[in-house]
Amino acid sequence: MAEAPGRYVYCIMPDTGKKQWGEIGLDGQAVYIIPYKDISALVHDCPLEPYQGDDETVKEWVWAHSQVVDAAWAEAGSILPMTFDCIIRPAEGRTVEETIVAWLQAEYDSFKTKLEEFRGKVELGVQIFWLVDVISEKIVEANEDIRQLQQEMEGKPKGMAYFYQQKIEKALKQALEAKADEDYRRYYRWITPYAEDVHVNKVKRPAEGKQMLMNLSLLVRKERVKELGEELEKIEGEAEMEVRFTGPWPPYSFVSRLTTPEGEESAETRG
Repeated sequence: MAEAPGRYVYCIMPDTGKKQWGEIGLDGQAVYIIPYKDISALVHDCPLEPYQGDDETVKEWVWAHSQVVDAAWAEAGSILPMTFDCIIRPAEGRTVEETIVAWLQAEYDSFKTKLEEFRGKVELGVQIFWLVDVISEKIVEANEDIRQLQQEMEGKPKGMAYFYQQKIEKALKQALEAKADEDYRRYYRWITPYAEDVHVNKVKRPAEGKQMLMNLSLLVRKERVKELGEELEKIEGEAEMEVRFTGPWPPYSFVSRLTTPEGEESAETRG
């Protein structure tokens, strides 16, 4: 049987002495290391073509990828995770394994520094939501201008009442925006002291009735995870707030995008 020309890379990791990892890769592929000095690339043999399939198949591949990465992280304590579908090809007259060794050699100092930097740290996701009806009601109760407009609207003809309603909605929108900025700054000040590094991610469209206020990826020392969780519980204790706390994961969001031998960026934000 012909040798597969490519190598699928899961992560860069310290060489723990474990050479063969078993048939735990995508589609049951045998996973093993390609070492250089005391670091290694965790790989399986593969064709050169990208992994493509229907949504369900790709979802299974991504899940299998994350399982291998998590296993490496548990074994080594610190890794540099690669994105799904990172395939290395032979280059400059070298075999594919020689190409990977040359890559590890060229990036050795950088990889070693990053591996040490992430040891003992985990990535956590923190998303904070407003319950829109609850926060809107609280703002209306506290905002004298909006209450005054509501009082003036009572008993007005339909056309005039519509005009007042438009003014109320505009005032409420402005008050919500000011409150969102205030809450964001306040919660950011509460949360970030527990983190070694922070990535601010784009807010996403949540389920109906909610508004995402904050979407953070945090790099946190393992011994501080519990403290952070307790702080988030205080935030969720506020009636209008909901908190989603996910992880721990390997530091996907904090690995600067690694350049493969072909010049492709191969680490990704977990989001």
